[in-house]
Amino acid sequence: MTPYLDVMEKNPYDILDLSQAASKAEITKAVALAMKRKQYPIDVIAKAQKSLMKPETRIIADYLRPILPAIKQFQYSDLSALTQATPTLTLLSEFDGLDLAITQANQQENLERESLPIPLSQLLTAGIAACKEGRYPKAIKYLEDYCQGCEKRNNKDYLQATICLIKSYQMGGQLHRAVALCQSLSNHNHPQVKTWAKKILAILSQENSRV
Repeated sequence: MTPYLDVMEKNPYDILDLSQAASKAEITKAVALAMKRKQYPIDVIAKAQKSLMKPETRIIADYLRPILPAIKQFQYSDLSALTQATPTLTLLSEFDGLDLAITQANQQENLERESLPIPLSQLLTAGIAACKEGRYPKAIKYLEDYCQGCEKRNNKDYLQATICLIKSYQMGGQLHRAVALCQSLSNHNHPQVKTWAKKILAILSQENSRV
């Protein structure tokens, strides 16, 4: 079965009880908790974890989650698999001690939330990666921190960060911030940047007027 069909049957976010902005540490913690709850078979939980850890399958789950309930209204559900005995699988070593896995996930999650000094280059790389993977809240945090700390406002890295931040604002539902940031580029001294900004600004203004 392809990853696409796996996601269609049951969304990984729902299996692990996660939001779409969940970090890898939060996913690991949720896997351990889901195995404790025993609401889903172990292989279903493992597939959900695998889908959310890979950007190419996670983005499918992101797109399908809002529309999947409507699709399922027109399908007959066969829940007999849930009443079957849980298959015997060889688990990964990190699942040998669920309590330890939860503790480690909590520690990692706390580290992610701490305000530790992160080099600008790492903020830029992490922000662009999060934007490409559709993790827009994370992208906004990293890119805002980068833009605030960057002193060279005319180099290509700052421009790339600004463009990704505009997209993250747009896809994250913060259209007013996307418009404001795009307006700042509409007067850029580079003609191609100015042309791009005016084109995107027109699109954003249309979206903002419909909200």
